[in-house]
This record gives sequence, structure tokens and C-alpha cells, in this order.
Amino acid sequence: MAVDQRFTWIVRTMDVRPADRVLEIGPGSSESIACLAEQATDGTIVGVERSATAIARASKKHAAHLDSGRVRLVHADLANVDPDRLLAEIGDGTEGFDKILAVNVNLFWTKKPSAELALIRRLLAPGGTLCLYYGYGTPDASEPASPKPAPGKLTEHLAEAGFEVRIISSGDLLGLICSV
Repeated sequence: MAVDQRFTWIVRTMDVRPADRVLEIGPGSSESIACLAEQATDGTIVGVERSATAIARASKKHAAHLDSGRVRLVHADLANVDPDRLLAEIGDGTEGFDKILAVNVNLFWTKKPSAELALIRRLLAPGGTLCLYYGYGTPDASEPASPKPAPGKLTEHLAEAGFEVRIISSGDLLGLICSV
């Protein structure tokens, strides 16, 4: 199976390290979980997904990673997730996730996500980053082809929540690397 170059670029620009604890919001059944697990070889990957169908597909697709115990999937909507439950999924008594990822998750730009960003800040370890990515193409596309939000609205919401934002892009992909 060919690797989706989009996720390779995303994981590289996130600077995922072997011991990182990564939370992905809305992974669906994409390859992102596997790409993260390949980099965070000594870490933990937790995917929180609101779709039961996507959880079932991802469970089948990523069975080997789930069996390793380093990857966990949680069926929940971000707005209703219990932060203590997500932190317990890390299972090592740490202060939170090193990286939180969301790919093409519209809630960050279709509304003012104040409650969700407050939750994310609670879930991030000191020095952790929130990484938002948009686009369906490749990092080497000659021109952007897929619809993406305007960075201005995203950065406005993130700044109001206390995040410093660095914007990156390549080909058809837009990324926002956010720190507190």
C-alpha cells in the first residue's frame, strides 16, 4: 500500500519524536495513526473520534498498532470528552500530550471553538503543541487544489485562546503549529 505523502509531511513538520504522547482529534480511519505510531516508537498515540463507523474501520485497519498497546482509540465527540479519561489513556502519570493533531477538522474555523481550545490547553503538556492541518493533496503539488480555511480566522481564534501560531504550507497543504 502506498503511503499518503500528506501524512508523511504532517508527521515530519510536527517533529514527532520517539517518546512523544500524541492525541489526534478526528483521525477517522486514515493512515495518520500508523504514520504517528511509526515515529513515536516509544510513545503513545490516542485517537478521539466521534464516528462509531470510523472507530470500527480504524480498529480493523490499525489492529497491529492497537495490539501493541501504544495506540488507543476513544469513541467520543471532542466537545463531550472527559479530559481525565484522555489523560488516563497515556497511562504514564505525565502532565499531558506532547502534541495534539487535527487534520481537516472544521470546528476550528467554522465557529469560535473557545471550549474546545480550553480543553486542548488542559490536555497539552508544558511545552506541547497543537498542530492543525488542512488540505487533501500532496506537499509537492504545483498549486493548491483542495479548499482550506483562510489562516486569518484560524489564527484569530487561536490567539484569543492564548496560542502563538506559526503558519506553514507546502503544495496543497496548510499547517498551523500552535504553542502556549
